[in-house]
Amino acid sequence: MQKKLNKQGRNYINDLKLMVAQLWEKACEFDGIPPDSKFVIFSDENKFAKFHGQAILQLWAAQAEYAAGGYVGLKINKDGKAR
Repeated sequence: MQKKLNKQGRNYINDLKLMVAQLWEKACEFDGIPPDSKFVIFSDENKFAKFHGQAILQLWAAQAEYAAGGYVGLKINKDGKAR
């Protein structure tokens, strides 16, 4: 069971990483910035930049929780079991 939960946690973090990367691409595209840029300032109108910022915070929180031995990305059913 532990291996299954660890795998679910890793998959959740990988999904968040993918979402962050996709939002970065969209945010850069919106403002006409090359996505391989190291430092950017997005326009205030860039809705993707706001979503990217939120996704980054979610990713960092999940990574910290996972590194500390917590379970991330899991749902607990009414019987108190993780799935």
